[in-house]
Amino acid sequence: MIKKIVKTFLRFPADALIASSKKLPGRLDFHSHHAILGDPGLTAKFYPYQADRPSYLLPKVNRDHQTPGAELPVPPRELRIHTYLDPAPEAYLGAGKGHVKKMVDILEISGVSVEPGQRVLDFGCGDGMMVRHFRHIAESGEAWGVDISGTLMIWCQQHLSPPFKFATTTSFPHLPFEEGYFDLIYSFSVFTHICDLAEAWLLELRRILRPGGVLYLTVHDNHTIDVLDGCPDFGLSRALQDAEKLLPFRDSDFAMFTLNRVPGGGIDFEPRQAQVFYDIGYLCQHWGNYLEIVSATQDAYGYQTAIVLRKR
Repeated sequence: MIKKIVKTFLRFPADALIASSKKLPGRLDFHSHHAILGDPGLTAKFYPYQADRPSYLLPKVNRDHQTPGAELPVPPRELRIHTYLDPAPEAYLGAGKGHVKKMVDILEISGVSVEPGQRVLDFGCGDGMMVRHFRHIAESGEAWGVDISGTLMIWCQQHLSPPFKFATTTSFPHLPFEEGYFDLIYSFSVFTHICDLAEAWLLELRRILRPGGVLYLTVHDNHTIDVLDGCPDFGLSRALQDAEKLLPFRDSDFAMFTLNRVPGGGIDFEPRQAQVFYDIGYLCQHWGNYLEIVSATQDAYGYQTAIVLRKR
């Protein structure tokens, strides 16, 4: 068999072999890259900075001109997660501020206050749109952001740190913090994209919460489906309509279901990412095995429901 392969290669002209060998690494990189991103079983997935390059260099970012208390930089348009927003920086800043205010209001109604000197974690912080509005926490305590996108974490580290702190993590249920470290952990639209390892992630977040600490998580639930039904032209609405042909969730008493299996949004807003939906009664009963359910609030983040949980 080996002799046949060698003879076959010997029949190729030398120039053709050289040209083919130059293209091979790129082909292998392309196929392995997409195979890794598309396989939900590869649980330690993350999206590296400049993934198509064998080497990279990070230039220093000069922040000497930024005086204490000055406005923080806004990420360039191509790095912003919320692409539906007006490109003006004011729209980006206003949206983040609005989402954080709504969360703080829900927490206060639930008997939870966010105070200076606390430790806060934005789990799946993306481009830092929410965490930047916890500057008073960052300057008196600690405000962290973690995400599986290396590109976004590097931008945040270069432009928002200090006063904030950031780390690139993976889709494997582990975070590099000691037990009981945080007072508050919040997560906007992350558990909407975690299907197989949701309980493991919930327990990992519980591990790094102090006793009495609080989780604020947004999810898709029955109410989300009702809202999406009223917006048939919306992308996720069409995905639900298409999925119903193979996954008759409307005719079943579902606990949860997922469209696709790949965790996280990832590179170029990975179209194979999981879209996870829960029956709210099941979710509260199930997650109540691990933490105390404090409240559930519909339409807390667009059409997503916010669940507030406390570590006993």
